[in-house]
Amino acid sequence: MPKFEVPEAVKAYGAVIKDPNDPSFWKQFESPSQFPEVLHPAFREPSITDHPLYNAKECRLFESIEPFSDGVDQVCHLIKAVKFEGLPKEVTDVEHSILKNTAEDDVLDCIMQGERYDPTLERLERRHDKILFWVVHPIVHGTPVIKRNNIILEALYRKVVLSAVKEGKLTDLRVDRDQYLSAILNNTGFTDRPLVVRSQPHLTVQSEKRLSLWADSKAIEDSKEQNYPDVSPISPFIDLGKANLYNRNALICRSAIPNLHLDTLLIARQQNQKYPWTTDQNAANALMTCFGAALAQATRNLSFEEISQLCDLKQPVLTKTIQLVDGKLDFVAVQLNTLDLSSRDGIKNFIWYEKGVPLYKPKPYWENMNEVEDLNMNAFHKFVTLLLKR
Repeated sequence: MPKFEVPEAVKAYGAVIKDPNDPSFWKQFESPSQFPEVLHPAFREPSITDHPLYNAKECRLFESIEPFSDGVDQVCHLIKAVKFEGLPKEVTDVEHSILKNTAEDDVLDCIMQGERYDPTLERLERRHDKILFWVVHPIVHGTPVIKRNNIILEALYRKVVLSAVKEGKLTDLRVDRDQYLSAILNNTGFTDRPLVVRSQPHLTVQSEKRLSLWADSKAIEDSKEQNYPDVSPISPFIDLGKANLYNRNALICRSAIPNLHLDTLLIARQQNQKYPWTTDQNAANALMTCFGAALAQATRNLSFEEISQLCDLKQPVLTKTIQLVDGKLDFVAVQLNTLDLSSRDGIKNFIWYEKGVPLYKPKPYWENMNEVEDLNMNAFHKFVTLLLKR
Protein backbone atom coordinates (compact mmCIF):
# COMPACT_ATOMS: atom_id res chain seq x y z
CA MET A 1 0.00 0.00 0.00
CA PRO A 2 1.22 3.52 -0.61
CA LYS A 3 2.52 5.50 2.33
CA PHE A 4 -0.13 7.54 4.10
CA GLU A 5 0.17 11.25 3.44
CA VAL A 6 -1.54 13.89 5.55
CA PRO A 7 -4.04 15.78 3.36
CA GLU A 8 -3.24 19.40 2.62
CA ALA A 9 -6.64 20.51 4.01
CA VAL A 10 -5.78 19.01 7.39
CA LYS A 11 -2.40 20.71 7.38
CA ALA A 12 -4.10 24.03 6.49
CA TYR A 13 -6.56 23.60 9.33
CA GLY A 14 -3.59 23.43 11.75
CA ALA A 15 -4.61 20.21 13.51
CA VAL A 16 -2.07 18.51 15.81
CA ILE A 17 -1.00 15.24 14.18
CA LYS A 18 0.45 12.39 16.31
CA ASP A 19 2.05 9.21 15.07
CA PRO A 20 0.46 6.07 16.62
CA ASN A 21 3.75 4.18 16.07
CA ASP A 22 5.49 6.46 18.52
CA PRO A 23 6.20 4.55 21.79
CA SER A 24 4.82 7.48 23.80
CA PHE A 25 1.57 7.69 21.79
CA TRP A 26 -0.50 5.57 24.21
CA LYS A 27 0.77 7.37 27.28
CA GLN A 28 -1.88 10.06 26.75
CA PHE A 29 -4.66 7.54 27.31
CA GLU A 30 -3.25 6.14 30.57
CA SER A 31 -4.76 7.35 33.79
CA PRO A 32 -2.32 9.13 36.09
CA SER A 33 -0.80 7.04 38.86
CA GLN A 34 -2.63 7.16 42.18
CA PHE A 35 0.60 6.62 44.11
CA PRO A 36 3.59 8.94 44.37
CA GLU A 37 6.93 7.75 42.95
CA VAL A 38 8.92 5.86 45.57
CA LEU A 39 12.71 6.14 45.37
CA HIS A 40 13.45 3.47 47.96
CA PRO A 41 16.04 0.86 46.71
CA ALA A 42 13.59 -1.95 47.37
CA PHE A 43 11.30 -0.63 44.60
CA ARG A 44 13.87 -0.33 41.82
CA GLU A 45 16.04 -2.72 39.86
CA PRO A 46 19.46 -3.02 41.55
CA SER A 47 22.45 -1.93 39.49
CA ILE A 48 25.85 -3.62 39.40
CA THR A 49 27.34 -0.40 40.73
CA ASP A 50 25.32 -0.85 43.92
CA HIS A 51 27.14 -4.08 44.76
CA PRO A 52 29.52 -3.68 47.73
CA LEU A 53 32.34 -5.39 45.78
CA TYR A 54 31.94 -3.26 42.65
CA ASN A 55 35.15 -1.77 41.25
CA ALA A 56 35.44 0.63 38.32
CA LYS A 57 38.48 -1.24 36.98
CA GLU A 58 37.68 -4.52 35.23
CA CYS A 59 39.82 -7.44 36.39
CA ARG A 60 41.24 -10.55 34.74
CA LEU A 61 39.52 -13.35 36.61
CA PHE A 62 40.37 -17.02 37.09
CA GLU A 63 37.80 -19.19 38.88
CA SER A 64 38.17 -22.68 37.33
CA ILE A 65 35.41 -22.24 34.76
CA GLU A 66 37.35 -22.30 31.48
CA PRO A 67 40.22 -24.73 30.81
CA PHE A 68 43.61 -23.35 29.82
CA SER A 69 44.16 -23.92 26.10
CA ASP A 70 47.89 -24.63 26.47
CA GLY A 71 47.67 -26.32 29.86
CA VAL A 72 50.62 -26.20 32.24
CA ASP A 73 52.80 -24.16 29.86
CA GLN A 74 50.19 -21.40 29.83
CA VAL A 75 50.22 -21.31 33.64
CA CYS A 76 54.03 -21.06 33.63
CA HIS A 77 53.92 -18.18 31.15
CA LEU A 78 51.22 -16.40 33.16
CA ILE A 79 52.86 -16.67 36.59
CA LYS A 80 56.50 -16.57 35.37
CA ALA A 81 57.35 -20.02 36.68
CA VAL A 82 59.93 -22.68 35.88
CA LYS A 83 58.27 -26.10 35.84
CA PHE A 84 59.50 -29.42 37.23
CA GLU A 85 57.54 -32.52 36.32
CA GLY A 86 57.38 -34.92 39.23
CA LEU A 87 57.71 -34.35 42.98
CA PRO A 88 61.23 -33.83 44.42
CA LYS A 89 63.01 -36.86 45.85
CA GLU A 90 63.13 -35.33 49.33
CA VAL A 91 59.32 -35.22 49.26
CA THR A 92 58.72 -38.75 48.00
CA ASP A 93 61.22 -40.17 50.51
CA VAL A 94 59.10 -39.03 53.48
CA GLU A 95 57.97 -41.97 55.62
CA HIS A 96 54.42 -42.86 54.59
CA SER A 97 53.75 -46.11 56.48
CA ILE A 98 51.81 -44.44 59.29
CA LEU A 99 48.70 -46.55 58.66
CA LYS A 100 50.59 -49.80 59.39
CA ASN A 101 49.06 -52.97 57.96
CA THR A 102 45.50 -51.71 57.50
CA ALA A 103 46.38 -49.04 54.94
CA GLU A 104 44.75 -50.73 51.94
CA ASP A 105 41.53 -51.56 53.80
CA ASP A 106 41.35 -48.01 55.11
CA VAL A 107 41.77 -46.50 51.64
CA LEU A 108 39.12 -48.82 50.21
CA ASP A 109 36.72 -47.75 52.96
CA CYS A 110 37.46 -44.04 52.31
CA ILE A 111 36.64 -44.45 48.61
CA MET A 112 33.46 -46.38 49.33
CA GLN A 113 32.30 -43.65 51.70
CA GLY A 114 31.90 -41.37 48.72
CA GLU A 115 30.98 -43.87 46.03
CA ARG A 116 28.53 -46.09 47.90
CA TYR A 117 27.88 -45.37 51.58
CA ASP A 118 26.73 -41.73 51.35
CA PRO A 119 22.91 -41.55 51.60
CA THR A 120 22.49 -38.34 49.58
CA LEU A 121 19.64 -38.52 47.05
CA GLU A 122 19.69 -35.60 44.63
CA ARG A 123 18.51 -35.15 41.07
CA LEU A 124 21.55 -35.75 38.83
CA GLU A 125 22.22 -34.35 35.39
CA ARG A 126 20.90 -36.24 32.39
CA ARG A 127 23.26 -38.80 30.92
CA HIS A 128 24.78 -37.95 27.53
CA ASP A 129 25.73 -40.86 25.27
CA LYS A 130 28.72 -39.98 23.08
CA ILE A 131 27.78 -42.57 20.44
CA LEU A 132 23.96 -42.67 20.50
CA PHE A 133 23.78 -38.95 21.17
CA TRP A 134 20.12 -38.68 20.12
CA VAL A 135 18.90 -41.09 22.82
CA VAL A 136 17.20 -39.39 25.78
CA HIS A 137 18.15 -41.20 28.98
CA PRO A 138 16.01 -41.05 32.14
CA ILE A 139 16.93 -38.81 35.05
CA VAL A 140 18.50 -40.67 37.99
CA HIS A 141 18.98 -39.63 41.62
CA GLY A 142 21.97 -40.13 43.87
CA THR A 143 25.13 -38.42 45.15
CA PRO A 144 26.56 -35.79 42.74
CA VAL A 145 30.04 -36.58 41.43
CA ILE A 146 31.62 -33.46 42.91
CA LYS A 147 30.23 -34.36 46.33
CA ARG A 148 31.54 -37.93 46.02
CA ASN A 149 35.03 -36.62 45.26
CA ASN A 150 34.87 -34.21 48.20
CA ILE A 151 33.83 -37.00 50.56
CA ILE A 152 36.70 -39.20 49.37
CA LEU A 153 39.26 -36.39 49.79
CA GLU A 154 38.02 -35.54 53.27
CA ALA A 155 37.96 -39.20 54.35
CA LEU A 156 41.54 -39.72 53.12
CA TYR A 157 42.70 -36.51 54.81
CA ARG A 158 41.01 -37.44 58.07
CA LYS A 159 42.52 -40.93 58.00
CA VAL A 160 46.04 -39.60 57.42
CA VAL A 161 45.85 -36.82 60.02
CA LEU A 162 44.37 -38.99 62.78
CA SER A 163 47.05 -41.62 62.19
CA ALA A 164 49.82 -39.01 62.08
CA VAL A 165 48.69 -37.29 65.29
CA LYS A 166 49.17 -40.59 67.17
CA GLU A 167 52.84 -40.42 66.18
CA GLY A 168 53.21 -36.74 67.06
CA LYS A 169 52.97 -35.39 63.49
CA LEU A 170 50.60 -32.86 61.89
CA THR A 171 49.44 -31.63 65.29
CA ASP A 172 49.28 -27.93 64.33
CA LEU A 173 46.94 -28.11 61.34
CA ARG A 174 43.67 -26.18 61.08
CA VAL A 175 41.14 -27.10 58.41
CA ASP A 176 38.07 -25.30 57.02
CA ARG A 177 35.48 -26.72 54.64
CA ASP A 178 34.10 -25.02 51.52
CA GLN A 179 35.45 -21.57 52.39
CA TYR A 180 36.08 -18.94 49.71
CA LEU A 181 39.64 -18.04 48.81
CA SER A 182 40.52 -14.96 46.77
CA ALA A 183 43.79 -13.24 45.86
CA ILE A 184 44.53 -10.12 43.82
CA LEU A 185 47.63 -8.74 42.11
CA ASN A 186 47.66 -5.12 40.94
CA ASN A 187 51.36 -4.27 40.67
CA THR A 188 53.42 -3.56 37.54
CA GLY A 189 51.78 -5.18 34.53
CA PHE A 190 48.37 -5.32 36.21
CA THR A 191 47.77 -1.68 37.13
CA ASP A 192 45.12 -1.16 34.44
CA ARG A 193 43.44 -4.53 34.96
CA PRO A 194 44.22 -6.49 38.16
CA LEU A 195 44.68 -10.26 38.17
CA VAL A 196 42.20 -12.01 40.49
CA VAL A 197 42.38 -15.73 41.35
CA ARG A 198 39.53 -17.10 43.41
CA SER A 199 38.29 -20.56 44.32
CA GLN A 200 36.31 -22.51 46.88
CA PRO A 201 38.43 -25.49 48.00
CA HIS A 202 36.64 -28.25 49.82
CA LEU A 203 39.40 -28.33 52.44
CA THR A 204 41.65 -25.38 53.24
CA VAL A 205 44.46 -26.58 55.50
CA GLN A 206 46.49 -24.03 57.47
CA SER A 207 49.37 -24.55 59.86
CA GLU A 208 51.05 -22.55 62.58
CA LYS A 209 54.45 -22.89 60.88
CA ARG A 210 55.46 -21.92 57.37
CA LEU A 211 56.26 -24.74 54.99
CA SER A 212 59.98 -25.14 54.37
CA LEU A 213 60.97 -24.10 50.86
CA TRP A 214 61.69 -26.78 48.27
CA ALA A 215 64.19 -24.53 46.48
CA ASP A 216 66.88 -22.73 48.51
CA SER A 217 68.21 -19.22 48.03
CA LYS A 218 70.89 -20.40 45.60
CA ALA A 219 68.30 -22.08 43.35
CA ILE A 220 66.19 -18.91 43.50
CA GLU A 221 69.16 -16.80 42.43
CA ASP A 222 70.04 -19.26 39.65
CA SER A 223 66.50 -18.98 38.29
CA LYS A 224 67.49 -15.65 36.73
CA GLU A 225 69.30 -17.63 34.03
CA GLN A 226 66.41 -20.08 33.47
CA ASN A 227 63.61 -19.65 30.98
CA TYR A 228 59.96 -20.52 31.44
CA PRO A 229 57.70 -21.84 28.63
CA ASP A 230 56.53 -19.37 26.03
CA VAL A 231 53.02 -19.80 24.56
CA SER A 232 53.13 -16.92 22.08
CA PRO A 233 51.39 -15.99 19.84
CA ILE A 234 48.65 -17.17 22.24
CA SER A 235 47.99 -14.65 25.00
CA PRO A 236 48.30 -16.18 28.47
CA PHE A 237 45.14 -14.22 29.43
CA ILE A 238 43.01 -15.74 26.65
CA ASP A 239 41.09 -18.08 28.98
CA LEU A 240 40.60 -15.64 31.86
CA GLY A 241 37.23 -14.06 32.51
CA LYS A 242 36.34 -10.41 33.09
CA ALA A 243 34.49 -8.93 36.05
CA ASN A 244 33.99 -5.73 37.98
CA LEU A 245 33.06 -7.53 41.21
CA TYR A 246 36.09 -8.63 43.22
CA ASN A 247 37.82 -8.17 46.57
CA ARG A 248 40.54 -5.54 46.70
CA ASN A 249 42.66 -7.60 49.11
CA ALA A 250 43.23 -11.25 49.96
CA LEU A 251 40.25 -13.20 51.28
CA ILE A 252 41.33 -16.08 53.54
CA CYS A 253 39.40 -17.91 56.22
CA ARG A 254 40.71 -17.31 59.76
CA SER A 255 42.62 -14.28 58.51
CA ALA A 256 42.09 -12.54 61.84
CA ILE A 257 44.06 -15.25 63.67
CA PRO A 258 47.78 -14.41 63.76
CA ASN A 259 50.56 -16.88 62.90
CA LEU A 260 48.51 -19.03 60.53
CA HIS A 261 49.85 -19.93 57.09
CA LEU A 262 48.14 -21.54 54.12
CA ASP A 263 49.44 -25.07 53.82
CA THR A 264 47.48 -27.37 51.48
CA LEU A 265 44.29 -27.14 49.44
CA LEU A 266 42.21 -30.23 48.66
CA ILE A 267 39.97 -29.62 45.65
CA ALA A 268 37.82 -31.68 43.29
CA ARG A 269 36.05 -31.12 40.01
CA GLN A 270 33.65 -33.01 37.76
CA GLN A 271 34.39 -33.67 34.11
CA ASN A 272 31.91 -32.32 31.58
CA GLN A 273 30.22 -35.13 29.66
CA LYS A 274 30.49 -33.44 26.26
CA TYR A 275 33.72 -31.48 26.68
CA PRO A 276 35.98 -33.18 29.27
CA TRP A 277 39.24 -31.46 30.16
CA THR A 278 42.55 -33.12 29.37
CA THR A 279 44.94 -34.27 32.11
CA ASP A 280 47.17 -31.29 31.27
CA GLN A 281 44.25 -28.88 31.66
CA ASN A 282 43.28 -30.46 34.97
CA ALA A 283 46.85 -30.04 36.21
CA ALA A 284 46.81 -26.41 35.03
CA ASN A 285 43.63 -25.82 37.04
CA ALA A 286 45.27 -27.24 40.18
CA LEU A 287 48.39 -25.12 39.59
CA MET A 288 46.43 -21.88 39.18
CA THR A 289 44.41 -22.63 42.32
CA CYS A 290 47.66 -23.35 44.17
CA PHE A 291 49.17 -20.10 42.84
CA GLY A 292 46.11 -18.26 44.14
CA ALA A 293 46.72 -19.71 47.60
CA ALA A 294 50.40 -18.69 47.51
CA LEU A 295 49.44 -15.20 46.31
CA ALA A 296 46.83 -14.89 49.07
CA GLN A 297 49.39 -15.94 51.67
CA ALA A 298 52.01 -13.48 50.33
CA THR A 299 49.48 -10.62 50.43
CA ARG A 300 47.72 -11.68 53.62
CA ASN A 301 46.31 -8.70 55.56
CA LEU A 302 47.87 -6.22 53.09
CA SER A 303 45.93 -3.29 51.64
CA PHE A 304 45.27 -2.74 47.94
CA GLU A 305 47.95 -0.03 47.82
CA GLU A 306 50.53 -2.18 49.64
CA ILE A 307 49.99 -5.05 47.19
CA SER A 308 50.69 -2.71 44.25
CA GLN A 309 54.22 -2.07 45.60
CA LEU A 310 55.27 -5.75 45.80
CA CYS A 311 58.03 -7.15 43.61
CA ASP A 312 60.56 -9.83 44.67
CA LEU A 313 59.51 -11.41 47.96
CA LYS A 314 61.91 -11.22 50.89
CA GLN A 315 60.30 -14.36 52.29
CA PRO A 316 59.15 -16.75 49.52
CA VAL A 317 55.91 -18.68 50.00
CA LEU A 318 55.23 -22.39 49.31
CA THR A 319 51.76 -23.92 49.05
CA LYS A 320 50.52 -27.36 47.96
CA THR A 321 47.34 -28.61 46.30
CA ILE A 322 45.81 -32.06 45.78
CA GLN A 323 43.06 -32.38 43.18
CA LEU A 324 40.78 -35.38 42.52
CA VAL A 325 39.20 -35.70 39.07
CA ASP A 326 37.64 -38.86 37.64
CA GLY A 327 39.48 -41.18 40.03
CA LYS A 328 42.87 -39.55 39.33
CA LEU A 329 44.94 -37.32 41.62
CA ASP A 330 46.97 -34.25 40.69
CA PHE A 331 49.77 -33.32 43.09
CA VAL A 332 51.11 -29.78 42.65
CA ALA A 333 53.19 -27.28 44.60
CA VAL A 334 54.00 -23.62 43.90
CA GLN A 335 56.92 -21.69 45.38
CA LEU A 336 56.27 -17.98 44.98
CA ASN A 337 59.56 -16.06 44.83
CA THR A 338 58.49 -12.92 42.98
CA LEU A 339 55.33 -11.01 42.10
CA ASP A 340 56.93 -9.11 39.23
CA LEU A 341 55.19 -11.01 36.44
CA SER A 342 55.48 -8.31 33.78
CA SER A 343 59.11 -9.04 32.82
CA ARG A 344 60.70 -12.22 31.49
CA ASP A 345 63.96 -11.40 33.28
CA GLY A 346 64.89 -11.64 36.92
CA ILE A 347 63.90 -14.17 39.57
CA LYS A 348 61.37 -16.84 38.53
CA ASN A 349 58.80 -18.79 40.51
CA PHE A 350 58.87 -22.60 40.73
CA ILE A 351 56.14 -25.20 40.22
CA TRP A 352 56.23 -28.95 40.77
CA TYR A 353 53.47 -31.19 39.51
CA GLU A 354 52.53 -34.81 38.97
CA LYS A 355 49.37 -35.11 36.93
CA GLY A 356 46.72 -37.79 36.45
CA VAL A 357 47.96 -40.33 39.00
CA PRO A 358 45.23 -43.03 39.05
CA LEU A 359 43.83 -43.80 42.50
CA TYR A 360 40.94 -46.09 41.51
CA LYS A 361 38.64 -46.80 38.58
CA PRO A 362 35.35 -44.93 39.04
CA LYS A 363 32.06 -46.10 37.58
CA PRO A 364 29.70 -43.82 35.65
CA TYR A 365 27.62 -41.75 38.04
CA TRP A 366 24.43 -43.57 36.97
CA GLU A 367 25.82 -46.95 38.17
CA ASN A 368 26.35 -48.22 41.72
CA MET A 369 29.81 -49.25 42.88
CA ASN A 370 29.84 -52.44 44.94
CA GLU A 371 33.61 -52.79 45.19
CA VAL A 372 36.63 -50.66 44.33
CA GLU A 373 38.50 -51.67 41.19
CA ASP A 374 42.14 -51.02 40.23
CA LEU A 375 43.18 -49.46 43.53
CA ASN A 376 46.63 -47.84 43.25
CA MET A 377 48.29 -47.56 46.66
CA ASN A 378 51.23 -45.62 45.19
CA ALA A 379 48.86 -42.69 44.62
CA PHE A 380 47.81 -42.85 48.27
CA HIS A 381 51.46 -42.98 49.39
CA LYS A 382 52.10 -39.75 47.45
CA PHE A 383 49.01 -38.25 49.10
CA VAL A 384 50.49 -39.08 52.49
CA THR A 385 54.00 -37.84 51.73
CA LEU A 386 52.74 -34.52 50.39
CA LEU A 387 50.78 -33.92 53.59
CA LEU A 388 53.65 -35.04 55.85
CA LYS A 389 56.32 -32.97 54.08
CA ARG A 390 56.85 -29.92 56.26
